[in-house]
Amino acid sequence: MSSFNFKQFTIHQDKTAMKVGTDSILLGSWLTINSNCTSVLDIGTGTGLLALMIAQKSTRVKITGLEIDEEASKQAIQNIKLSKWQDRINIVNTDANLWNSSNKYDLIVSNPPYFSESLNAKELSRTNARHQVGFKIQNLLDLWIKFGSDTSEMACVLPVDQAKLLIDLVLKSSCYLKLQTHIRSNNQGAIIRYLLLFSKEKAPTQESELCIYSRDNKYSKTFIDLTKDFYLGLH
Repeated sequence: MSSFNFKQFTIHQDKTAMKVGTDSILLGSWLTINSNCTSVLDIGTGTGLLALMIAQKSTRVKITGLEIDEEASKQAIQNIKLSKWQDRINIVNTDANLWNSSNKYDLIVSNPPYFSESLNAKELSRTNARHQVGFKIQNLLDLWIKFGSDTSEMACVLPVDQAKLLIDLVLKSSCYLKLQTHIRSNNQGAIIRYLLLFSKEKAPTQESELCIYSRDNKYSKTFIDLTKDFYLGLH
C-alpha cells in the first residue's frame, strides 16, 4: 500500500522500507499529551506518523522528528508538508546518537528498533529500522536523560523482553514508570507489546491491558474506542 489514509492526514510510504504499523498507531492513540507540554522529540520518526498523531492531539506542541534513513526522512517531510500542521513539525535526517541540540523537550516519543537477537532483514533500510543496528535501548534512555526537560516524560512501544529491559534501566536511573499497558492480540493470547510512559518526576505506576481483537476476530471495542480519532471506517 503506497499510502495510508487517516481521518485528518495521509501517510505516503512508497519510498520507505517500514510501512504504517499497529505499534505506532497504538502508541499515538494511547498517549495523552499533558497540558503543559509544548515540545516533543520523536526519535526514529519514519514516515512521520507519530509526529502527525501528536500534532493532531495537541494544538500547542512543536515536534522535532529525527530519522536516520534519508529516504524515510524525505517521505516524512512530504507527509508533513501535505498536512495542516507543517508549521509545527520539523524533520531532521540524522543519526539520533550523533545529533545535538540546546533545546530541552517536554516529551520524548519513540517506536524504537527491536528484535535485537533476530535475523537481519535483507534490505538494509528495513534492517536499520526494525533491528538494533547502531541503536540500543540504552541509547533511548540516554537521549531522554540528555534532551528531556527536568519534568519531561518518555513514551514508547516495545516487545515484552525489550520493555522489561528498559523499565529496569529507567528505574536504575532514578526515573519512574508512570503508565504501563499490556497489549494482547486477543484475550487468549500472550502479551506481545508494552505501551510505556516514564517520568522524571516521581509518580505511581498505573497498569492496564488492551486486546486488539475480540473473540470473533474483529477489532475489540476497546481498540476501536482508543483509535477512533485516527482510523477511518472503524465501527
